[in-house]
Amino acid sequence: MPNYSFACDTCGEFTLWFTRMNGAQTAHCPECEGEAKRIYHAPMVQRMDAKVKKRVERGMEPRVVTRDQMPSAKQKRPTAARPWQAGH
Repeated sequence: MPNYSFACDTCGEFTLWFTRMNGAQTAHCPECEGEAKRIYHAPMVQRMDAKVKKRVERGMEPRVVTRDQMPSAKQKRPTAARPWQAGH
């Protein structure tokens, strides 16, 4: 279940756990029952595995690949008599 943080004007910040948020931007404070606005935090990448973190960072920039570095894959000929109807 994801957690969502909210800020109450009188009580401060609190976190609620929801199964599904449905885009709600406000919630009721558990202490004073006042209306609190949603707070957005950055994702916690410091707890992420080093390999996954490098993969995410590497995925942000496209890699430049020359034609020689492309994998060579042969074109497969369709075996069906009507390839547009294959699988029906």
